[in-house]
Amino acid sequence: MNNMALWEKLSKTDPAHTKTFKRAGGFSGTAVKPIYTVQRMTEEFGACGVGWGITEPSFQIVPGDNKEVLVYCTVGVWTNLSGPSQTIYGVGGDKIVTHIRENPQKGTRERWENDDEAFKKAFTDAVGNAMKYLGMSADVHMGLFDDSKYVTARKQ
Repeated sequence: MNNMALWEKLSKTDPAHTKTFKRAGGFSGTAVKPIYTVQRMTEEFGACGVGWGITEPSFQIVPGDNKEVLVYCTVGVWTNLSGPSQTIYGVGGDKIVTHIRENPQKGTRERWENDDEAFKKAFTDAVGNAMKYLGMSADVHMGLFDDSKYVTARKQ
């Protein structure tokens, strides 16, 4: 039995289904498009709800600094290898209410922003984080997409 067989099947990511991102503070990286991970799970296990599935999400709303409001989601993913009784959990989060500081250089004023997609983003993040334990897009999460030679080879 090869304990790494599933990991090896799911770990390599098609670069066409990734995008680069940059966050405040200069942090940048590569993100995997969430629908790609759903496609890969379906290819490997069958239809969602039959060969693999997602448990009912649990959301927690938490007050943050500066009166910001955060949402965290915990969800489980199961596969036909283990069934719904043996789930792999993931946690995701986002900001529901964000404080935007004034930035005269960019011409922005201080304000508060509400995100009506925050729960969906937290859920998507949690599902993706659970899938990581199966090896989903491990090459991205292990930093291999920082190597242009690796990405070029994956494109070919």
